[in-house]
Amino acid sequence: MFDPTAFENMKVVLEGAVYDRDFIGDILVIARDDIVNLSTMSRTYKIEMELKEPFAPISVVGGIELHASLENLSSELLESNSNETYAGCTVDIFISFQEKLGVGEVEDIFIELEKIWGKQRIITVTTTETISKIDRPVNSSTFKVSFGRLVKEEQMDDLEDMVEYLIQSLKGAKGIEKN
Repeated sequence: MFDPTAFENMKVVLEGAVYDRDFIGDILVIARDDIVNLSTMSRTYKIEMELKEPFAPISVVGGIELHASLENLSSELLESNSNETYAGCTVDIFISFQEKLGVGEVEDIFIELEKIWGKQRIITVTTTETISKIDRPVNSSTFKVSFGRLVKEEQMDDLEDMVEYLIQSLKGAKGIEKN
């Protein structure tokens, strides 16, 4: 038997919080990835969701991603006290629109995310264009909320709050996008 790492403990808490909200009926889990990258010896867990609103005109997808690098994992597994500052995971939140948003919508959503997550968070937006199977360009806009630091096992309870804030962010983004 082995002791689970902070990453594994945080993944279980996050997954439970998200599936509780799915069970209640607030959201629908649409994708989940649990990746072990053997070339970098890192772990990534990503879970995506959308609001359960069948009459919504466009899909807005949200997600939370946990990532632990080799440095993060080894700081827990090795018996060196000097590595304790690296024990934990990075956590990123994202909200994706399957269309390119206008400048006004981007600004409004950015302001809404800043209200929900706080001004100390790092909020970025990217717009991409890909070619679909029918040779038509498809644009998308993705907002990413980062914390700029590791989230440690002692802060695990914050993951449940992050799920709530993500749901609020999806509702706020949908409300802005509909206008």
